[in-house]
Amino acid sequence: MWRSVGFLMSFAVVLEGMTIAAFAILLVGGKQKREQGWGALTILVSLAAAVQAIGMALMAYLFENDERFFTGWYLDKSWTMCTVSWSIQALCAICIALAAVVLPSEGGYELIPDHA
Repeated sequence: MWRSVGFLMSFAVVLEGMTIAAFAILLVGGKQKREQGWGALTILVSLAAAVQAIGMALMAYLFENDERFFTGWYLDKSWTMCTVSWSIQALCAICIALAAVVLPSEGGYELIPDHA
């Protein structure tokens, strides 16, 4: 289980890097990329949050059941930072999905009138 926790947290970092790259591509890309890319970005952010939460759940199980943790051990700052991280990611995924659904489209190009 220890290897699984390490793998999940490393995988979460990779997913977060992919999320940052996808967000940059969406912001720099054209109208079509922005309109179609929010779904992919939402999936990436949700997946990163879920992977972190699963890794954290495994760590909580190990904390309660593994003999390496004896009385007096406690989960410290990294536990808190992980909790804050996946919570904010889940909130961002919800906000991105809501923004993609609720906000109006950017609109198309307007033709310049020809006065010739």
